[in-house]
Amino acid sequence: MFEASEITTINKDWITALFIIVMLLLAFLKSFFNERLKHTFVLFFSKKYLHIYYNKEKNITFNLFQIPAFLILVISLSLVVYLSNFYFLKYDYLLSPKGYFIIFSGFTLYFIFKFLINLIIALLFNFNYEKNKLAFDKMSYFNNVILWILPTLILSVYFKNFEVIFLNITLIILAFTLALRYALFIANNKNFILSHLFYFILYLCALEIAPLVIIFKLTI
Repeated sequence: MFEASEITTINKDWITALFIIVMLLLAFLKSFFNERLKHTFVLFFSKKYLHIYYNKEKNITFNLFQIPAFLILVISLSLVVYLSNFYFLKYDYLLSPKGYFIIFSGFTLYFIFKFLINLIIALLFNFNYEKNKLAFDKMSYFNNVILWILPTLILSVYFKNFEVIFLNITLIILAFTLALRYALFIANNKNFILSHLFYFILYLCALEIAPLVIIFKLTI
């Protein structure tokens, strides 16, 4: 006797809309910041552009490059988590487009919380310059990470019958580039980190660990 099994498939229409938004944002960056976009993509291989663009910008967070880049980052990371849940974890309340919105909101709150805590620490310990430099380096490397995972992320949605394979490749690239990002971040700022080790540990706990724990508790 055969038993019917429920087959769940992804409605790709709304995901296509997300990719259209991402492509439009990339087109905007390519039109107005073509050289910087190229430099961001190869940032793992050359750190000199960190100094060039940091010295050029008066506001390192809210500008015409970082805002579209941030939207691309949050949209893409949220989609990676959504697809990972869809194929591997299967939390029912996160399987619908509404679930994607929950993930997207969680990431947005995470980055906003990090920004506010970063600002408070800088004011308390008079680390404004260091805070700006550290934040700029981390944002730049994160933008680099997203550019590296986007091709396989797109394939994981549209390459029929190989979605899980390309999603696994995306996760491997994401894990590797995030590890490389942290290694380069520490290497580039080792003098400041070694001379302010206590504050760097405080920075990691407040901006890296605590926000993730809070968002996890709010969304899971």
